[in-house]
Amino acid sequence: MEGHWEDLLSRIETEEDELERGALITRGLVHLLSPLYCHSESRYYKDPSLLPWMKLGVECLLNDQLESGCISLANCNIDSPPDTGFQVHGTAIAYHVLEKFGSPELQEVIEGIRLFLERAKPCLLTGGIHTPNHRWVLCGALANMYEIFGDEAFKNRAMQFLAEGLDITEYGEWTERSNAMYNSALAIHLIDVSVVFGHEPSYDAVCRNLLMMQYMFHPDNNIVTEYSGRQDLGQRAKMNDWYYTSLHLVAAKSRHPVLISLARLAEETASVGSNALMYWMLYPERMAIPESPVEAMSDTYTVFLGNGHRVNVPVQVPYGSHVRKHPHGAPLVRHRRGKFSVTVMAGQPELLYVQYGKARMVGYKLGLGWFGIANVTFPSLEQTGDSRYRMVIELEGSYFDALSPETVQGLDGSYVDMPNRERGKTHVTTLQAAVEFELLEDGVEITLISENVPNIYYQHIFQFDPDGVMAGEGIRATDLPGIQQLVQGYAVFEQDGDCIEIGPGEKRHREVVIRNEKPNPGVARLTINSVTPLRQTLSIRVYESKQNIQSE
Repeated sequence: MEGHWEDLLSRIETEEDELERGALITRGLVHLLSPLYCHSESRYYKDPSLLPWMKLGVECLLNDQLESGCISLANCNIDSPPDTGFQVHGTAIAYHVLEKFGSPELQEVIEGIRLFLERAKPCLLTGGIHTPNHRWVLCGALANMYEIFGDEAFKNRAMQFLAEGLDITEYGEWTERSNAMYNSALAIHLIDVSVVFGHEPSYDAVCRNLLMMQYMFHPDNNIVTEYSGRQDLGQRAKMNDWYYTSLHLVAAKSRHPVLISLARLAEETASVGSNALMYWMLYPERMAIPESPVEAMSDTYTVFLGNGHRVNVPVQVPYGSHVRKHPHGAPLVRHRRGKFSVTVMAGQPELLYVQYGKARMVGYKLGLGWFGIANVTFPSLEQTGDSRYRMVIELEGSYFDALSPETVQGLDGSYVDMPNRERGKTHVTTLQAAVEFELLEDGVEITLISENVPNIYYQHIFQFDPDGVMAGEGIRATDLPGIQQLVQGYAVFEQDGDCIEIGPGEKRHREVVIRNEKPNPGVARLTINSVTPLRQTLSIRVYESKQNIQSE
């Protein structure tokens, strides 16, 4: 945190653009500088040079607050109770640190923070939400306020949201399915709820989610993000400050060996910041995990999460529509064999993720020339053998009949004003499709079965980290940048000596991109074009290159 402050101060002092300089001076200064000033081991301990900056942070905090008591997330949420909830958590923790330190020179800062919290009362007591996680962020902030002000209204308001029930599956996944971001946000806020309000279901939910995380790491300890419903989708991320804090709190209390192992992993990999530092300052006994030896988490497992769950996906996707953002409880399989990591996912267009060491196939999608659907999303996943899993869907396509004269009377031919949902269907066709995945020790086999309707275009879409290299005699360039086709044989994607091999290729139609699909410009894309009737098996194998083995 000392280094963070020194870097920020240097940028503030050297930035010539007034707008950019102002963007560096924020309400976050309170959160950053409070522990540096108050921690006896800090080289800024009682350093008077911090006081003007801390006061400037409080000034920003109060200036950002609206008449409602809320703040805004400037580029997104205006007059926002949830964003105020996030701010209240960090501000309340800093308030406790400063108050515990109790030096007279901090009084102006303490009073400014308390004024911000006082003003935030109506915002939190009446404010609503946008997303599922906002409820628990608000509840955590209400717990922080209750701890400081003691007003039962804060507890009553929190209990209104908690009475809705916690949106977590039996295996520990929240609605938003956000392993790198919102899992940790909900953990730190709901731990506060459990401690301040004595709400045990909140603590149990946090433990369940954190225990699930033992299966959510790729090689080099990056978190599984390929099926996220939030901003961390597809991002490479390790644990953060909230993970560090939450895991220490639950591991110290429960003494569960897996949670202790995760807490130790957080010590090695997490980006530790002010939140963890201040929790250590305030609650050292609650943060201290047992020192006894604990066996490291296994990197060899196959787990099926959400077995038996089925999510709603459209049976016919009209032009312009999209799959639901948060397919709650959509089943998935996590398969690890050391540096080999696989995720099989239902409920979204990306069906498969494969990583071997540094080589990453960040997504496999199935394109389909069927009434503008673009990509197939399967509602369920079932296990059909020891290491075999199957996804099935039946898609309906049709056309729509004429409306009666009475129905369109007075509309002057305006199609968009007509009750088009009332049109009857004509020429109804159903397409059956199944994809099977066989998980191996050194790869995956994909079998596509679609035989009941002939001459339907399919496209296997393999998406890769753009930093790697793709090679193979059967690869052909297309007229779109970043997209290649495998027309025969096998392709090998390599990154730093780690390889993912895919094939065999074929070219049964000429489409570069299936109609209505929007290719991700941030990936390298390899496609295989097929046409029904199909019973087709593709092979994915992982291995180290010969040169890499020889160098070792």
